[in-house]
Amino acid sequence: MLLRVVVLLALVPVVATAQDPAVLDVVGRGAEGRVAYDGGGRLRFEDATLGAQVVHYDGDGELLLPLAIAYEVLEPAPIVLTSSMGTEYWYLYHFDDATLSALYTRESLDLSDPGMHIAMPQDLRAWFGVNYGPLPARGLVGIRGRSYFLISPAEGGPWIDITDAPSWFDRGEVGRPLTFTLADLSSYTVQVAEVQSTWEAGGPLRMEVTVTDAQGDSFPVVNAPLQLSAGEWELPLKTEWSPLNEPTGWMQATLPDELPDEIKLSGAVMLMTLRGPEQCRMTGTIARGEGLVGSAEMQVARRGYELPRNADGAIRETRWIWAAPTDMDSAEKIDRMVERCREAGFNAIVPDIFLRNTFMAKSPLIPATAGTWAEFDPLGYLIERAHAAGIEVHPWFCVTYRDQAFRAWFEQTYGRNVDVIGADGTPAGEPADAHREEYRDFVVELMVGVARDYDVDGIHHDYIRVMEDCYCADCRAEFQAQFGVPLTEATPEQWTAWHRQPIGEIVRRTAEGVREVKPGAILSAAVFASLPGGARQGQDPAEWARRGWVDLVIPMDYAMQSLRVRANERQFLDALDDDDTLVTGLSLYQRTGTEVNSRPPELLREQIEVVRSLGIHGYCLFAYPHLSDEQLAVLRDEVNAEPAVPFYR
Repeated sequence: MLLRVVVLLALVPVVATAQDPAVLDVVGRGAEGRVAYDGGGRLRFEDATLGAQVVHYDGDGELLLPLAIAYEVLEPAPIVLTSSMGTEYWYLYHFDDATLSALYTRESLDLSDPGMHIAMPQDLRAWFGVNYGPLPARGLVGIRGRSYFLISPAEGGPWIDITDAPSWFDRGEVGRPLTFTLADLSSYTVQVAEVQSTWEAGGPLRMEVTVTDAQGDSFPVVNAPLQLSAGEWELPLKTEWSPLNEPTGWMQATLPDELPDEIKLSGAVMLMTLRGPEQCRMTGTIARGEGLVGSAEMQVARRGYELPRNADGAIRETRWIWAAPTDMDSAEKIDRMVERCREAGFNAIVPDIFLRNTFMAKSPLIPATAGTWAEFDPLGYLIERAHAAGIEVHPWFCVTYRDQAFRAWFEQTYGRNVDVIGADGTPAGEPADAHREEYRDFVVELMVGVARDYDVDGIHHDYIRVMEDCYCADCRAEFQAQFGVPLTEATPEQWTAWHRQPIGEIVRRTAEGVREVKPGAILSAAVFASLPGGARQGQDPAEWARRGWVDLVIPMDYAMQSLRVRANERQFLDALDDDDTLVTGLSLYQRTGTEVNSRPPELLREQIEVVRSLGIHGYCLFAYPHLSDEQLAVLRDEVNAEPAVPFYR
């Protein structure tokens, strides 16, 4: 049986036409081995609101949250969208320390009846899940996106699948109203802490409202329904936002063209206390000239940075892009890709040359590819064309992502079954078992061989993880011998230690082999944006970098919310000994219901600005099939208008 070389069409979803980002066609993933739900159901999310600007929280992990979701059922189905205590949570961002917490609510979105509905958490209770982030501190927080929903039968019973939330939840106009303050409301006072204005006709006036809680700390209050008035002039105060949709802590309004001698404040701050909802009335007057400041003091601060330069004055910034096998299966496609990447300002292409049973190069370890690429060598041609354009090439290997066809070929050719066996005794769908020495030898030799035989600039690991737990007889015996307990009784810590051994060995041996045959080559690894999630599958990027096994760590930080990207990357900056080893993986695509399309170019620009403002010296974009002409124009004309050499050079 020969290894069948396949041009993979499903590495990344096909770009689709734009869909209403608020519409969700309920389609399941087939979670945890279930049959994927395809029984219908369609809804449009209309609004998400909070009934309070301040919510009682004393740090115990639970709170009352008056959150309401308005939605319209467009196509009914006998299901409800629910939540439990898994990974179907809201992302709660803490603005003071840039941390993310997992916020759980128990609302049910019933799709049985068409028309408008409102869902609220059961008993208004919400919880924080410590497995997916820290408990938040008191202070200003905001809901910034949602992971997914459980699909459950409308008549009750266990959940049947999961479905992704639409990109609507990640939009700024949805997140801004879901910004509120956590405070210990056992006792409290609400006050106007400061007023600022240039006191120019038609100019700005802003007000800082704060709550002082039972522990004596004061925190800003935003989104309160407060208004200013003078005679017939009346205008609401609106929350002031930074370019990243962060509240500055102020609420502002525009003064009338004819300045009054006195302005009245009225309205209320809503609080969810231990006793239930309470209202704090706000009244007062502001005399003309009170809080006078210069126009510079009224500006919203923008984070500044300067990109580093080398001795010749060239910008040093790593600007990479991942590319799919289908982007390099002909000379015409490669020529087009290289030209567009040069125009966009990238200085490296990371082509996926080994995925499932697809290999886009030549190697004696996979003899079937020799005939396939007898007249055209995809990797060789890409290197030739990219180097001529001043662009590096770092071949991308999906280390454990093999399919059944490959595994059958491997067993016939190398005499070793490398199926990952699930707890039910059946093979898992995709991965090869990294715990098998024969497979580790093969994949390391393949990567080192490509570095030896081609003029590459580096080697890139992806799917450098186990993907699935294996319960085969060999894994059971080896685990029992090492840990003294059955594999079925492994603790989370033991699973992590067990999986880190073979994955770390692959990373180490590849680095040693590549540096021997190609001194100066860069070793890089794409890893989970969640350090705990990656650890459970055998990843240890901070240790790999510390030992010099990788030069670059690239978290796959594909969140739509730029604040979530910032929070994730700060965790890596804290974990890595050398911040220069960090490059952020950003997405070029977005999901809207069941559709996938290219992200707006302004979001791409914003997230690259976040990376730069954190002092991170580069980014890698996923992936070339989603690089729209609009995104390319923003990269060419704005983001990468000045060329750069890779930072590591």
